[in-house]
Amino acid sequence: MIPLNPARRRWIARAAFALGAGACSSSDTKPDPEIPPDPPGRDPAHCTFETPPTREALPANTPAPVRAGMGSVILPMPIGAPLGGYASRTPALGGAPVDDRAGRFVTGMIPSIGVHDALRAEALALEAGDERVIILRIDAPLLNENTLFELESLAAPDGSLRGRILISASHSHGAWAGWQPSLVLMPGVDAPHRALADRVLGAMAKAIQDAVAALEPARIGVAVDPDFDPSDTVNRDRRGENDAILDPHGEAAHGGKDATVWALRVDRADGSPLAALVNVPIHGTIGGDSNMIASTDVIGGISRALSAELGYPVLHLQGAAGDVSPAGEEGRAACPDGTRCLDIPRIETVGARAATLLAPLVEGIETGADAALEVVTRTFYIGHDIEVRRPDDTLLSYAPVNPDPEFVADGVLLDERGRIATPVDEFNTNAGAGLCGDPDAGSFAPIPGARSIPPYNSCLELTLGKDLVFGLFEGVNTDIPVPLCDSIRATGSAIRISGTPSGDWLLLGIPGEPTAPFAHYLRSRSPAGPERTLLIGYADDHLGYLLTAEDWVAGGYEPSINIWGPLEGEAVIDGVLESATIAWTAEREDPEVGSSRWLDWTYPITTPIEPSITSDHGTVFTGDAPMFWPDTADTAATAPTTISRAVGAARLAWTGGDPAIDNPEVIIERETEPDVFEPLLDAHGRPASTADGAVVITYTPDPLDAEVPTHHIYGAVWQPVPADPFSYATPAQPFSLPLGRYRFHVRGAAQSSSGPTTYDFTSDPFQVDAAPLAATSSAIRSASAIDVVALLGSAPGLRALREGPSDVDVPLLGPWSVTVTFASGPMQAFDITPDTASTASIPLAAADITDAVSVEIRDVHGNGGVLTL
Repeated sequence: MIPLNPARRRWIARAAFALGAGACSSSDTKPDPEIPPDPPGRDPAHCTFETPPTREALPANTPAPVRAGMGSVILPMPIGAPLGGYASRTPALGGAPVDDRAGRFVTGMIPSIGVHDALRAEALALEAGDERVIILRIDAPLLNENTLFELESLAAPDGSLRGRILISASHSHGAWAGWQPSLVLMPGVDAPHRALADRVLGAMAKAIQDAVAALEPARIGVAVDPDFDPSDTVNRDRRGENDAILDPHGEAAHGGKDATVWALRVDRADGSPLAALVNVPIHGTIGGDSNMIASTDVIGGISRALSAELGYPVLHLQGAAGDVSPAGEEGRAACPDGTRCLDIPRIETVGARAATLLAPLVEGIETGADAALEVVTRTFYIGHDIEVRRPDDTLLSYAPVNPDPEFVADGVLLDERGRIATPVDEFNTNAGAGLCGDPDAGSFAPIPGARSIPPYNSCLELTLGKDLVFGLFEGVNTDIPVPLCDSIRATGSAIRISGTPSGDWLLLGIPGEPTAPFAHYLRSRSPAGPERTLLIGYADDHLGYLLTAEDWVAGGYEPSINIWGPLEGEAVIDGVLESATIAWTAEREDPEVGSSRWLDWTYPITTPIEPSITSDHGTVFTGDAPMFWPDTADTAATAPTTISRAVGAARLAWTGGDPAIDNPEVIIERETEPDVFEPLLDAHGRPASTADGAVVITYTPDPLDAEVPTHHIYGAVWQPVPADPFSYATPAQPFSLPLGRYRFHVRGAAQSSSGPTTYDFTSDPFQVDAAPLAATSSAIRSASAIDVVALLGSAPGLRALREGPSDVDVPLLGPWSVTVTFASGPMQAFDITPDTASTASIPLAAADITDAVSVEIRDVHGNGGVLTL
């Protein structure tokens, strides 16, 4: 879903009209404008690329002792930075800010207002013999090869990691943006800011360096599940346009979701698990475009659930998620408004469902102490001059660009066999085009000669439309020649892992969003064979959605987000296969030979981020600033002294440092003996904190609309449930938090008059009591029983209490201990198991039914209460 969707394309047309560009539809009869020709050759004169030095290949390697290390760093991005993934977060494209706060760290998008869980860069370093490879995942909507190349030098200034790093974005649509060095993707990630990029690159480099420093003797193994989640409880197909198309082999295109998942586990030398990678295709879109709280989304939900289930770090790698959405039941039904509706319960329940399915796969991996490694990183051309040769020797290409203003393409998209008709004359542009695919939309900047031919009729030709799109972002030069230099190269990686107990494997890094037909076709052509080929999507670079040619001309949303038309996806396959073929041979080539780097990239936004000086940081706030809480429209900063377990919400507001320097950490502490507080821990000894989504943080500047606020007010809200995420194996767990006194422990940073400093304080304690019955509970006499409905009150919706809505009255789970009190007889006790709606009947004699005055209902943890008859 990067960066636009069909309903929002019309915002560009309306914005263009307002700016005087005019608007055209498919029924317009005006002649197509001329497009100036580019210089001849594949590399335009305005682009300069570096070619790495030539180095000799090395002899074949054999399995050698493995070493592995892991590094994890929280991304130090300021609250207020943009979140990527939805162009509708751009005000010019219809996005509405949460409030009147100034956009200090944004250029064209809406500022974020809080953090659900810590977004990270996590690296796994693998070494065997003299070969080293780094697999790094980062919570980001997308990546760009400019980041990869800069990271290589930053992580290892001696050049030793050039070509040896594969990076993959999580594709959370609640992840930090504003730092990705790409102009063409700005509508989905904002204009690139050098200072924000420095923060992210620094964190990525440290994660890699920490992983390398932690290298130790290890064991590795791999396992694959080719039929993951056939019931669609975790992920599901979202693209219907390709259900009936043919693939490039002339067979059914496998238009459903990509059902292949794989896992790699790393054990220490003694066999104890160190970490695991799991590759599950799934879009990070549980958080919608109105959400402005940074979140790892469902990707983080899967990682947290699996880590809790297995007891060691599990890192999620993205797969062929281009047409795969998260499944599961909505977890919030009573949101105050769209900006306060991040569906955290659904994130947890989908994660829990994934953990149930994936844990056996990961635990069943057999690891070995020896392996052979090889990594190959290659850059390949993408542009109008691409040629694709299919296995049946069919050559696909674009017809030469026709500058004749009267030219009209033939409109023949498929041949008589249902395959792409070639040469393709509809894609009549040397600069590329976006927003294609909508059969009902027109374009104010159409591809000449194709304005009335779906799916080309909605395309925005970049020569004609870039000024408007770039003009949405202040400080970005619109006078940039096309084709854009970072759009005519793409980078992909291949990693061979040989000699594991389960055999040899080939990992392929794909520079974009692979769809299921694309993934199936690529695997079918892999030199390792489809069963031995493991895909990593959103890796190294980003070209948008990657489709086969027949899939692209089927139209719909996905073709709207790429630049080089129907042949782009298969050109990527050819480019990735070049790396794959080289890596799969026994001979070891230099990992970076064949890659090329654009030398002249510069960040358009270079303004330093300077934190303001504060003197009141680290103090509890009780004023009347309009606080933003993630679950209620109430803006008060009042902290309750007593809250209900599971369904309550503990709140704390404090003044901290400028978010340019302050990334507060909040830990929940529990009183273990009088006036002695210890962190609330999960089953594996990890504290409940902002890092894992147990505590949600929001930020409010004061004054709200000040460019440089005088005060920086933070809010933390905690729903009193255990630190462990929701699990289907223990559904009553969210209701089991020990009762007693708790408090917040806050650590942060600030800029004082004497320089950077830190602050550290604890809140006043508050009491957590058992959850009471809601007013909607009832006990009613019937002819043969007392019929009971036992519900707990509405919760804030910040943690999952069940599958389904967790911010409304939720069932009191059984078994129940029931005590009936009578007016004239002794009390009677019952053990009752209610149904899933939390209803049950208490069988009594007719006289006892009449004599009963109250019913007390308690679950195994003491939640519940008394219902009067």
